[in-house]
Amino acid sequence: MVGSVWAATNISFSPTSINVSPGENFNLTISLNPQGIRNYTVKTEVSYPADLVEIKSFNFGQGWTALSQTGYDLVDNTNGLLIKTAGYPGGIPISASFGTISFSAKKAGSGTISLGSNSIALDAENQNVLSSSLAQASVKITAPAAPSTPPSTPTSPTTPEEITEEEITPPIEEGEEVITPEEEKPAEIAEEPSFLAAIGNVITFGTGNALIGVIVSIIALLILFFIVRGVRLRKSK
Repeated sequence: MVGSVWAATNISFSPTSINVSPGENFNLTISLNPQGIRNYTVKTEVSYPADLVEIKSFNFGQGWTALSQTGYDLVDNTNGLLIKTAGYPGGIPISASFGTISFSAKKAGSGTISLGSNSIALDAENQNVLSSSLAQASVKITAPAAPSTPPSTPTSPTTPEEITEEEITPPIEEGEEVITPEEEKPAEIAEEPSFLAAIGNVITFGTGNALIGVIVSIIALLILFFIVRGVRLRKSK
């Protein structure tokens, strides 16, 4: 039970404000300040939010002798209660570390770690000289923010790589004649008929028979002969 307001011994927590992430461990130190009054036995009861944190370990400060009897030594992560009791041979009149609690954060949330009213600090006459001011520490567990996804930038269509002339020209074997594009001429689809062939086609009346062509030619020459002769006879009269 906590002593009267005139009692000199104070128990404090360090740090008094805790900010961690889920899965992260942190330590809380319990410090004792007897303010000149020798303390021989100290019992601390610490309550904590069991849904948010759990105790991993507790280590006493230097010079303390632990009491492990039932009711004086307990770690209850189900109900969120720690009880630790120890004596200091010859009494301790100056500030000292009573012990360090190692916690692990379980999930996001906020809570308070508090020194319970059943804590005591006994002097040489077994009087409880603990101050009625009870220590507290706030705990804030924050889940890390999800990384933001940058907006996707449209990608420009891939431009086919320029094909060089060397890549499309087949290799030239030794002794093979090289024809440049300027020397190449498109093949003609069909040869045009020659002038003489056209005349022959007229003479044969399109029949393509040479005999008919000869006969027609002789007749044409005879007609031409008689015409010329007739003209000369007229001139001679």
